[in-house]
Amino acid sequence: MGKDEKTEQKKGATRMSQKARKGIADQIKLQIGRDVLIVFLLVAVVAILMVRSVVMSAKQTELTLESQSAAYQLADFFDRYTGMTEQMAVNPELRQVLRDTKAGDLITRTKGYDAVFKNLLNIAGLDSENILATWIGDADASVAAQSDGFVTEDGWEIEARPWFACTKLGYSILTEPYADASTGQLILSAASPIYDEDGKTVLGVAGMDISMEQINTVMQEYKIGKAGYVMLLSSEGMVIYHPNSENIQKNISELGMSQNVIDAVTNKENCFLKYKDEGKAKYGYVEMIGDTGYMVISSLPSTEYYSALVKLMVVLIILFAGGIVLILVGMQKTATQITKPIMELNGTAQRLAEGNLDVELQIESEDEVGELGNSINETVVRLKEYIAYIDEISEVLARMAEGKLTIDLKNDYVGEFQKVKHALINISTSMNEVMEGISDSACQVSAGADDLAKAAQGLAEGTGTQAAAVEELVATTTSITEQVEENKKDAEESARETVKVARQMEDNQEQMNRMMEAMNNIRETSQQVVGIIKTIEEIADQTNLLALNASIEAARAGEAGKGFAVVAGEIGNLAEQSAKAVNVTRDLIGVSMDEIKKGNELAESVVASLKSSVEAIEYVNGMIQKTSENAVYQAMSMEQIRSGIEEISQAIQDNSATAQESSATSEELAAQATTLNEMVQRFELNR
Repeated sequence: MGKDEKTEQKKGATRMSQKARKGIADQIKLQIGRDVLIVFLLVAVVAILMVRSVVMSAKQTELTLESQSAAYQLADFFDRYTGMTEQMAVNPELRQVLRDTKAGDLITRTKGYDAVFKNLLNIAGLDSENILATWIGDADASVAAQSDGFVTEDGWEIEARPWFACTKLGYSILTEPYADASTGQLILSAASPIYDEDGKTVLGVAGMDISMEQINTVMQEYKIGKAGYVMLLSSEGMVIYHPNSENIQKNISELGMSQNVIDAVTNKENCFLKYKDEGKAKYGYVEMIGDTGYMVISSLPSTEYYSALVKLMVVLIILFAGGIVLILVGMQKTATQITKPIMELNGTAQRLAEGNLDVELQIESEDEVGELGNSINETVVRLKEYIAYIDEISEVLARMAEGKLTIDLKNDYVGEFQKVKHALINISTSMNEVMEGISDSACQVSAGADDLAKAAQGLAEGTGTQAAAVEELVATTTSITEQVEENKKDAEESARETVKVARQMEDNQEQMNRMMEAMNNIRETSQQVVGIIKTIEEIADQTNLLALNASIEAARAGEAGKGFAVVAGEIGNLAEQSAKAVNVTRDLIGVSMDEIKKGNELAESVVASLKSSVEAIEYVNGMIQKTSENAVYQAMSMEQIRSGIEEISQAIQDNSATAQESSATSEELAAQATTLNEMVQRFELNR
């Protein structure tokens, strides 16, 4: 193996080692950056955990406070009315009325009831928007009277009323919500037991019916976040308020909630819960409303519950990422300052290894790198002594570049430069021989290129004519295709319009059917009216008979029955007029029945006509649909023809382009051969 081959192997090994090694800057960033990244990640995890704890605690506190706020406000709302019933229960006039009313007595006739009723009216007027009625119930008489004048009838059982349970419990209660029988409005009742002066004997119950509209207004004001809300439940778990009105008056167990919510409501516990509502995760707090047995439940979707945490986590991640980026940038700058002089030394060494001795180092470092730079500078000074050899070699190479292949080396080359001298002489000899061969070949190539250019030009002209003819054919087929496409669109539009007309005719037919049903209903109703008129006629006959009997009895009574005879005569006249009116009404209804019959016959004729029209339109629609389908097939066929002609046109154009390109290439080849010959003539050959 020669020295040149060994040198090349060393250079190759050096380049491979440079690619395989790791830079100092990379090592600094890897080692220090890894440690910093680990520390940052640990700090980030701890910070996120702490933030999570704080945010979750804040959200839990928010839900708790919302539930408690609603509970306190509703407690004040209910306490107001239970307090009013308790004041009614200690009214001495009311107690006296309940004492005096016995079983079978009418409470409205009891002495002192007028004053009690006036008191009930005054209390109801204090809050007429929410208090629908105030009332009292007598326990032993089993009777009740309200401020709106309503009094219970015989057979009414006071003990069956849900509010009567307050007499057994011994304190005021709120009943379960229920729909008012007269208005259908959702209400509840507040009731307090009424005791005698001894405090033991139950006289009855004082209470009031309260509208739920104000409660719903209060509950609607409680909004938690964007999608959160507060529910109101009765003591039995009935939903009194819910944003979704379909859930109102349903039991909590019917809403598809988790069992832990149902257990908390059943056990009446104040607690924070995570639960599922119709498959969606939510958070909320259950809070009892005073001593009423009612309760509120706050509800917030888990996505909104965690939204603040997610935002804070994103901010922390951005901050930590920014800190890491800043540290990496600082490390990059520091590593650059350290490695910059080393990289300059490496570049100088590489230029020296490539044979470039015209180098200069400017390293001002005072450390080991600076000493290495000084050593390389001294080496460069020694190498520059060989520049004389390099200058002569450069001059010889420049003359060869100008075409002067004959060279003359004047210096005595020593060492490795002796090989360079021999190599230059060998190159001069070889180039002379090569240039002579190229000159001969260029003459032959030039002659052949001229012939090829003439043939290619003739081919290009023929293919150009074919391309023009095919383009005209493509334009014609394109025009036909567009017309077929337009016909297809018109056919499709006609089909859609006929479908609309058919649907309108079907709708008209349906409306005529409904009109016939309405006329049949009118006929049936008229027949019922005829029956009623017959009944009225019978009543008139009976009345006339009664009037006749009354006249007879008045005649028997003599002078004392004259006034009664006048009344009987008037009744007879009224009965006669009623009979005449009944006859007229029967005649009119008979005419109406005839007209309705004619209308039915006419409507049936119109329905049959509409049905025939619908069938005809459907037939026409089918024909148009078939025409539309044929137009689609024609459009597809024309499109295939047009595509085929375009492909032929493209192929001819490609052939024309190829022929023109071949012609141009041939001409270029001839020109290049001439140029090559001229360039070869520049060289001074040893002939």
